Amino acid sequence: MLKTLCRTALLIAAVLAVPAAARADYPDKPIRYLLHVSPGGATDVMARKLAVALEKILGVTVVVENKAGGRGAAQLAELSAAKPDGYTIGAVTSTHIGAFNQTLKQYKIDSFDWIARLVNEPYLIVVNKDSKIQSMKDLVAAANAKPGSVVMAGFVRGSGGHFAWEIMAKAANLESRKVRWVPYDSVGDAVTATLGSHAEAAIAYVDLVRTHVDAGNLRVIAVMADQRVPQFPNVPTLKEQGFDADTSWQQMRGVIGPKGMPEEVKAKLAGAIKQALETPELRAYIEESALVAAFIGPSDFAADARQQDKLTKQWMEALELTR
Repeated sequence: MLKTLCRTALLIAAVLAVPAAARADYPDKPIRYLLHVSPGGATDVMARKLAVALEKILGVTVVVENKAGGRGAAQLAELSAAKPDGYTIGAVTSTHIGAFNQTLKQYKIDSFDWIARLVNEPYLIVVNKDSKIQSMKDLVAAANAKPGSVVMAGFVRGSGGHFAWEIMAKAANLESRKVRWVPYDSVGDAVTATLGSHAEAAIAYVDLVRTHVDAGNLRVIAVMADQRVPQFPNVPTLKEQGFDADTSWQQMRGVIGPKGMPEEVKAKLAGAIKQALETPELRAYIEESALVAAFIGPSDFAADARQQDKLTKQWMEALELTR
């Protein structure tokens, strides 16, 4: 009898020791998907398309919630405080990693669980329709001829786009300070400033400038990618123009969660995300937006984030942004 009671007690203890999310048939209730951006932008659009696909795969509602503010501060505060049970996840981009080293130093890579990378997105340079700059060589020549005369709009200093410009300038053997970098609250705002002639050029992405380029109001002069993007087949890459820029530096989009999620829950989420990215709807969206499908799962994604964090720190030190 005593042995039976002891076995029963041990069994109960073992069951209680297993996380609730792992015991249940995860998921069995709605999942919250927290974003750091306002509705309507590229990250928001893709997140909502992903949510629809995940609902069909996982069989539960995926509720997208916009928690814009503080370069991710509002979103990350709520995400980090959530239970690590797989029912609260969040969007992440390369800009988050930059913020970890600047405005959000209370967080680091290991403050969250890295679930899956979705896509990478190449950076490009776009100029106002009235600009005389037709190529990267023209931009370099104008900047060298009259330092400060070319105004480049972008996201905040220390963002992925800012580092992309520094990488481009280095490849062109151009002192980046010869181009006047003007930071805006978002890449969309930087594009708007360029449309309004408040800046001559901007660092942006295909999906943010495509309609303006098609309308003839903006002109793409270079793409930081290994191959030309299909949306702008006549625009040569930086390498084709003679500038060997590091194309591995791209804007990343992914999914993270609170620290301490059960491994089996992360694996199930990552598997569902991989399946979602392979649906016709998302494949079409990725192609139309000139994104690069770049899925990797939890362990590889965490390693990739640490490498981006390392490169971010190096650039921040080189640009004296750590002070």
